[in-house]
Amino acid sequence: MSRSKPLTKFKKDFTVGYFLAVRELKRSNPWSTALVIFVMSLTFMNMLLMGGILIGLAEGMMNSFQKYYSSDVLIKPSVQNYSITESSLLQNVIETLPTYEASSSRYTAPSVLENQDKVKIKETDISERVSGTLVGINPIEEDRVTGISTKIIKGSYLDEYSTDKIIVGKSLLTQYSKGSSTEPRLEGVGVGSRLLLLVGDAKMEVVVEGIIDSGNATIDSRIFISEATMRTLIRNQNLSVNEIAISLAPSSSGQDAKQYILANFPYSSDVVVETSEEALPKAILDMKKTFSMLGNMVGVISLIVGAITIFIVIFVNAITRRKYIGIMKGIGISARAIEISYIIQSMFYAFSGIVIASVLILGLLKPWFAIHPLKFPVTEGQLAVTTSGLIVRSLILMVTAFISGYIPARMVTKQNTLDAILGR
Repeated sequence: MSRSKPLTKFKKDFTVGYFLAVRELKRSNPWSTALVIFVMSLTFMNMLLMGGILIGLAEGMMNSFQKYYSSDVLIKPSVQNYSITESSLLQNVIETLPTYEASSSRYTAPSVLENQDKVKIKETDISERVSGTLVGINPIEEDRVTGISTKIIKGSYLDEYSTDKIIVGKSLLTQYSKGSSTEPRLEGVGVGSRLLLLVGDAKMEVVVEGIIDSGNATIDSRIFISEATMRTLIRNQNLSVNEIAISLAPSSSGQDAKQYILANFPYSSDVVVETSEEALPKAILDMKKTFSMLGNMVGVISLIVGAITIFIVIFVNAITRRKYIGIMKGIGISARAIEISYIIQSMFYAFSGIVIASVLILGLLKPWFAIHPLKFPVTEGQLAVTTSGLIVRSLILMVTAFISGYIPARMVTKQNTLDAILGR
């Protein structure tokens, strides 16, 4: 029976505190209340937005890398090899994968594109040049795996008869990529331009068929050509490729596919098999960690601002009503009930701000960013806001509001009742 008394007393204090809080909120200036809620909305938006944009940028780089380059599994030659040993045998193993959907074999080589139409002041002047990785592909297979034909922003995609045509990444052309002047780019080159392609000691004249903008720095700095022409240029007679990108059925495990290939390919020591996550450059992973840390730092600063705002509002309110609080204590209302009333007010401000900010972010900003992604030089960024992240930050803000409401209320209620009534 004795144990139920504290609980009964707390219920009574909570009921009285709730009544006082509602009464106070109804009688308060609506503009002041709206201003505090507005500040809390901005606080919560800052906790989510900055980190969401920064992490969205990193995730955009990761997604574009997987979608347009590595796909679900990427196979490359080991460090000591230039090309993949027994590529045909490896392709047979890949096609027996239970989750196999499509694959694209690529021939790669360093190359130079030369614009011979550039005006030379002297005969000794060299033509305008740019270096890039030349990639020989089967256009149909590559598009089935990566869908890069959808990222052609000018011109058209390659077909199986495109023997002297190339697709050029936007990063190699001044007209389509605005960047540092120290980075070599071809000026005045677009669809239909004739260029000289140099691969080792081989050269041929090619025509720009299309310009690709995938939002991925690796793809956008490459030059694509048909695999038949590529083999002729690099004098490849044994069909040994340099990369194989594999697309798996939806919801399939890249790790399981990797283990299957390594277990069934006799020359597994001569290749490097990576899942899409393992193929990601370390720089992108480090960038995501850094951006996440920066987003959390901004969130902490916003949280401090919100806590100070609530503290000031509750403290000023309690100080100006000190005499009234003393009278309430004098007529028998407990200090805990008064503290609860101020805690409820502070949590009301925080909860209202969370609801408004969540509606704006999930209902307006996130869909808008999905349709209109942020354009960065290296990729397209979206707003990375998850439900779990929103819930965690909501709880953090509510706990902060609880503390910010309790401290000033406690500072005032612990004062002597008579001194409070007399204003001493």
